[in-house]
Amino acid sequence: MEHTVHKSTRNRLAMRSLAIIFILVAVLRVVVVVTSHEKSSIVITFLCAGCLLYGLVLLWNTLKPQAYDITYVFGDKTMTVKMHKGEKTISYDEITDLGYVVPNPNLDYSIVQIFIGKQQFIIPFNGNTNVGKALYGMLKLKREA
Repeated sequence: MEHTVHKSTRNRLAMRSLAIIFILVAVLRVVVVVTSHEKSSIVITFLCAGCLLYGLVLLWNTLKPQAYDITYVFGDKTMTVKMHKGEKTISYDEITDLGYVVPNPNLDYSIVQIFIGKQQFIIPFNGNTNVGKALYGMLKLKREA
């Protein structure tokens, strides 16, 4: 079985643009304080430090492999995760925990969570709740075997 989780390129670019704006606001404030030799307000300094940190966190999260399309290929003994920069083959024994989430029973939407060490892979099934439930059952059986 093969399943691809598509991520929006426009969303990733928008988040990067927002991150750059936050970082530029903080850097601009530092430049203004240094060049004008004025006394800076502690509140504005903390606000700009928060802007810088938030911008860096946003930028960091858009560079992670989970921000790009991921294709999961489920084989007999291993699972292959094809990411933006390469692929990773994972044995079913390496899965530490599994989760199956149905956020709203009235909607045809479910999520399968796969925990491998510190990494978490989230596989959404929009309009295919039965496929998600079957995948969860298969992973649970292969993990226990």
